[in-house]
Amino acid sequence: MSNWPRTLGSALSALTLALVWASSPAVARGHHYHHAHAARARLAAWGTPTDPAKDAALILDGETGRTLYTRNAAAERHPASLTKMMTLYLLFEAMKRGDLNMQSSISVSQHAAAQRPTNLHLYAGDSIPVETAIKAIVVRSANDVAVAIAEALGGTEGHFAELMTAKARALGMRDTFYHNASGLPDNLQITTANDLAILARHLAYDFPQYYPYFATPSFGYHGMTYYTHDNLLYRFKGTDGIKTGYTNASGFNLVSSVVRDGAHVIGVVMGGNTARQRDDEMVRLLASTFGRVHANPSLLEHGVIPWKSPAAETMSQPAAPALPGDLSARQ
Repeated sequence: MSNWPRTLGSALSALTLALVWASSPAVARGHHYHHAHAARARLAAWGTPTDPAKDAALILDGETGRTLYTRNAAAERHPASLTKMMTLYLLFEAMKRGDLNMQSSISVSQHAAAQRPTNLHLYAGDSIPVETAIKAIVVRSANDVAVAIAEALGGTEGHFAELMTAKARALGMRDTFYHNASGLPDNLQITTANDLAILARHLAYDFPQYYPYFATPSFGYHGMTYYTHDNLLYRFKGTDGIKTGYTNASGFNLVSSVVRDGAHVIGVVMGGNTARQRDDEMVRLLASTFGRVHANPSLLEHGVIPWKSPAAETMSQPAAPALPGDLSARQ
């Protein structure tokens, strides 16, 4: 059950105390003044969609990479499960080389099976096809699958993280450092909104044959159906992925890709207070961008989108499936 009423009551009580304390000159000069100031700051922060200490946002033209909106985009942030975008990039690269194909099996070690949720409940000794692994990463954000991929490609997760960081530098991601393949909490795992947008562009344009997997709404595995965490697929017309993420240190993160009328936009929002507020902020930024494009079509490059056919571009968005639980609690 939601604790919103209790949280609101606590907030109002804190604000009342803050005002009482601040009204007393003697107290205002003392220790309680700082509590009052902190209470007002917390209440103000609750009225914003992102945590100021974790906030970052970026909107750019997917075709050209030109920045259309930026906010704290160069600030160091924790990627959380947005890490898995690079995990998939290296998997797609291995497939493009011919080292793996969609039917190849990925073995699950004890280390992979031991990863904390979200996971696919894999056991040591299991194996899964590459195609299932891709869907499990995109839809379920499965940490056990991410580590299984890492070990299949890098031998160990630690070595794979080194490969991830090296690839980040090769792609021009100057401020990103990977220490694991999943995005589970790690103080050493850092990135920026700028770097995530670079990675999103490369995923789309380097691997147009695999990129449509990021629009997967759900998949089944061992009798269970898993639904995407990416609510923008159903909320904002033209969205075709790509990834969500959350840890306490990062807040709620989202990278989105939208194609409308032959134009491609990539958005990054980091540090959301809730999944819903993060999504709302992304919708606000994207709607504002396309509103500007409507008034000035030359703002975006228009052309052929490699992973979209002309027919696919004009298709309406699918109806949202019945998703279990409160969306605000989802990544």
